[in-house]
Amino acid sequence: MERPVQLYAWHFMSYPFLPPDFDEKYELGWITVPNKLWDPEKSRGLLREYIDQLVEADALGFDGMVTNEHHQNIYGLMPAPNIIAAALAHSTRRGKIVVLGNLLPLHGNPLRVAEEYAMLDNMSDGRIVAGFAPRGGQETFNYNTPAALQREQFWEAVDLITDAWTKPGPFAFEGRHYPMRYVNPWPQPTQRPHPPVWVPGSRSRETMQQVARRGFSYFLSSRVHGSEIAKGRLAFTKVLEENGQKYQPFRMGILLSVYVAETDEQAQEEAREPIFYFIKFCFKGHLRQEGRSLTQGPAVPNMAPEDYRQYLQHSTPGQPMLGDVNDWNELKNAQSIILGSPDTVFKALKEMVEVSGVGNLLIQFHIGNMKNELARKSMRLFAEHVAPRLRAETSTILKRNFPEMERELREAPV
Repeated sequence: MERPVQLYAWHFMSYPFLPPDFDEKYELGWITVPNKLWDPEKSRGLLREYIDQLVEADALGFDGMVTNEHHQNIYGLMPAPNIIAAALAHSTRRGKIVVLGNLLPLHGNPLRVAEEYAMLDNMSDGRIVAGFAPRGGQETFNYNTPAALQREQFWEAVDLITDAWTKPGPFAFEGRHYPMRYVNPWPQPTQRPHPPVWVPGSRSRETMQQVARRGFSYFLSSRVHGSEIAKGRLAFTKVLEENGQKYQPFRMGILLSVYVAETDEQAQEEAREPIFYFIKFCFKGHLRQEGRSLTQGPAVPNMAPEDYRQYLQHSTPGQPMLGDVNDWNELKNAQSIILGSPDTVFKALKEMVEVSGVGNLLIQFHIGNMKNELARKSMRLFAEHVAPRLRAETSTILKRNFPEMERELREAPV
């Protein structure tokens, strides 16, 4: 049996109404960006418009819709992605609803997350993919949470949630951070033994190890692709083998941004303003050298010592990041934002799947301050002229490159 690459529509729901002089007047788009810039009149119906774009993605035949969690910023207006997921559960009928993911150390008692995901799984008739994010960088500042404890808190919270879904209750959970006398959530998830769990990471070996041990799927949280995807996949493959497992393409996914128009020239013309709005304004304070960076969070970095050593060894102060690109050639070399005609986009994504061996593509269609009609047009052109060819070609590619994939999928844990 052949399985094609899985295509998901990811929405960040960025704020599209910043003034043209934002870059000159404000040092970053995260945490301290003054909320006086929020225009309540222009923003009427904005979140509904964004939700409707994801609903259209479901109608167009995408395999799922993806939301995520960010706080106090212009990059993503979803501090409570489970609320968006609830709206999608009611308004869609077929695609998976992926929350990638809840930032567990920021949520207080993790049992509440277990309960919300279980409700969403029932409301959607078993279509929820439960995402858990181990670190939030800037979000540590947002909620004033101690970075040094976050990873330990995170994995304890994950275990409490999965136990709540799989162990008969009531039972006691003897955790260091979340001791519970009674764990007995109602309702239970529709999917058994529990919804699929996806965990994003930035090539942290410790995250990969924990994901492998629990049988979860890993998503490379990076906006610079090319050889980096293959490096991430090889690292995850090695970790899986150390844990007695084999890599198969649907244990891993990547994030990328795509804009499709009728021609390459039209794509560049239509996407220029929203793309540079996104990378210059929304990345300021995160993936740009310009402005104050808050990515690491305060105090001790919330990563394993081995990963922090690797980070220091491979980081170069002042090295350009995605938000520092100034022209189309630099943007093309980063391979994070793919734009062009259906044929151009198809060829780029086919090559990406063939080189990387990754089976889940999480695609951002709405970018920056892109107009509603352009985002919808791009999704429609992709669904009609890129997706059918990509599914057909990648079915063959993945079967050829991973001949044991079907057996591994049958034997794989959730």
